[in-house]
Amino acid sequence: MKKELLTGERVIRVLKPHPLSFWPYYAFWLYFVVVGALILWKHAVIVAFVKNRLPWLFALLKHDPTLVLVFVWALALIIPALLMMLVKVSIKWVVAFILIVAAGIYAFVKYGVTPEQLLAATIGLGILGIVLSDIYRRSHTYILTNWRIITKTGFFGLKTRDVLYSRLTDVSVEQGILGRIFNYGTVYPLTASGLGTGEEFAKVAIAMGGGKRVGPIDVGAAVAAEKGRAVRVPKGRTWLVLYGVPKPHEVRKLILERMVAMEPTPVLEEQTKLLRELVELEKRRRA
Repeated sequence: MKKELLTGERVIRVLKPHPLSFWPYYAFWLYFVVVGALILWKHAVIVAFVKNRLPWLFALLKHDPTLVLVFVWALALIIPALLMMLVKVSIKWVVAFILIVAAGIYAFVKYGVTPEQLLAATIGLGILGIVLSDIYRRSHTYILTNWRIITKTGFFGLKTRDVLYSRLTDVSVEQGILGRIFNYGTVYPLTASGLGTGEEFAKVAIAMGGGKRVGPIDVGAAVAAEKGRAVRVPKGRTWLVLYGVPKPHEVRKLILERMVAMEPTPVLEEQTKLLRELVELEKRRRA
């Protein structure tokens, strides 16, 4: 850490995300442990349900209980990946799990891997994911110095952001329900360029249409109206902001104090005060 500091720079505080701040990642991987174990335990009930309640699907799967389990396994992997893609706004989750499902089906067809083995591998994947999520959380380091904020993470590769207090225009804090209970939250150091912010977009669309058959041709018409609104809000990747840090309001106060210290007005006031004291001392010396 000393190698990263500039001459005259000193560390004020070093922070890491609170363990509960990464609960969505832990919950995501825990899902595969629970669902994999549940399907493995109740596989006969699941096959019976598909056979009795979804006969069309059972027929589509050639009335084969093994294919039913493989289908349910694939569905159980893809659905949470889709949800994670929407939450994290990243397609990599879906791509990764499509590849996992494809590899599992290939192993099932080519090497005769059983559904039970696929489910056991899913449970193992969930456990591994929980461990890697915790390693990822621990890789985040936020350093507050007397001059700047350094944020970095080094899970697969090193990502670093440095911002001087003099460049900050505002500091925002965001806390969820768990954050308020356990006193952790995300601190967003905002700059004039918009670093530390993102957009949330809401859109409403209304459409009407109608059609009429004229001879052999279908003639139709439609009218559509669409309105959207984008709002800029504090937002950023976990390594761009102080994500899920303990005592966020205390951290915000510390940053604001450094921002005020960098403002020219307090510095001039301090210099004026010193000059007045020197003048007073000089008057007393002469007297």
